[in-house]
Amino acid sequence: MALVDGFDVAVRVARLGLASSAEGVTLLETYVRRAATAYGLDVALMVLPEQILVQEATAPEPRSAVIRAAPGIFRLDQVADLKRTLVEIEDGLDADGACRRLDAIADRRPLWPWWARVGGVALFAAGFAPSVVASWGEVGAAAILGLLMGVLVVAAGGTPFEGLVPFVGAFVVTLVGLTVLSGLAATNGVTLLVLPALFITVPGDTLSAAAAELLGGRITAGAIRLVMGLFVLGLVVVGVVAATNLSGDADLLTETLPEPELSLLGILGGWVVFCAGLVLAFNAETTVFWWLVPSVIGTFLLQQAGTQAAGTVAGTLLAGIVLGAFANLVDANHRRPPRLILVLGGFFVLTVGGLGVRGAAALFGGDAVSGVQDLAEFGLQVPIVAVALALGVVLSDKHRWLPTIHGLRGRSSVVRPGDS
Repeated sequence: MALVDGFDVAVRVARLGLASSAEGVTLLETYVRRAATAYGLDVALMVLPEQILVQEATAPEPRSAVIRAAPGIFRLDQVADLKRTLVEIEDGLDADGACRRLDAIADRRPLWPWWARVGGVALFAAGFAPSVVASWGEVGAAAILGLLMGVLVVAAGGTPFEGLVPFVGAFVVTLVGLTVLSGLAATNGVTLLVLPALFITVPGDTLSAAAAELLGGRITAGAIRLVMGLFVLGLVVVGVVAATNLSGDADLLTETLPEPELSLLGILGGWVVFCAGLVLAFNAETTVFWWLVPSVIGTFLLQQAGTQAAGTVAGTLLAGIVLGAFANLVDANHRRPPRLILVLGGFFVLTVGGLGVRGAAALFGGDAVSGVQDLAEFGLQVPIVAVALALGVVLSDKHRWLPTIHGLRGRSSVVRPGDS
């Protein structure tokens, strides 16, 4: 390897962080600054959801690098390894060793084999299903459709077709649901039938991250991410509606929520299955499972309790604040999972994107009342989740890296789009 220094390390950290930055740019900025500071460098950054400019700020002949990558969250093993490597860098790991370590992380094959990831998507869908429709029929349908969705997600990963998965997956899964599982589709509506299988592509986390970036003053990054999230959400809705119209069952876009068959214990058991599926589908390490289960179940129970006591807004605020604080405190220990991983499970529990899919589908199906109600709640939930998580982090440790609405605490060398 050619002679490397701290700038090369910062560039590699930026590349790895950008590839897993679907939750926002704040953590990415912090990681790059930490790596640079460990080698006595001051860097200026301009960060967007899909690219980052890294430049030496004080060198006589400053170097710069532009890194581009599609943001994602499917390699949680790399997220965890990056956190551990940063700790080693701050503990004195030399630049050459750090570059070798970071290159190995970037080049490593997915943690789980393809068949385990496909099964993970099926478990993810089946575990999520009881919170949509608490029935065994919904769970079984979600497992079947989740297997199909898992094949599509895994097969398209890293290929030019990856961006089409939300549309193609929604179209294929809906068409299969309407033909193979027509009884359930006719009883509950097609949206409730297919939503658990499609939820792995529904960008609720992206939309909440966009709201957090806008609240933190990252206007360009937040606006871009908001458009990207809404576009992906639109692809899912178009896929569902197109398949329904093709089959001639447009009236099934309206949903009918049946009486629950599963007890609260059954729903909580579903969330445990969901966590196992998340670990496999997103290539997380097995130890993450034991942290995900309490964070996911706790978020669900708090949201339900708060909603029953004071309404949806209060329930989401309560659950989001506690989730943000819990994830932040766990992240404070470098041996434990990064905050991103624990927050991810809670994002899915709060089901922000699912409301958007249900509302849009209901409108296309002619149910204007339910459609407008779901879309209004969706528009409300997106910023609420972002604000709640931010409050949880700030209240648990106001001196950590999360920016306030007025910007970063303390000194920052970050150059944001639009700064003069």
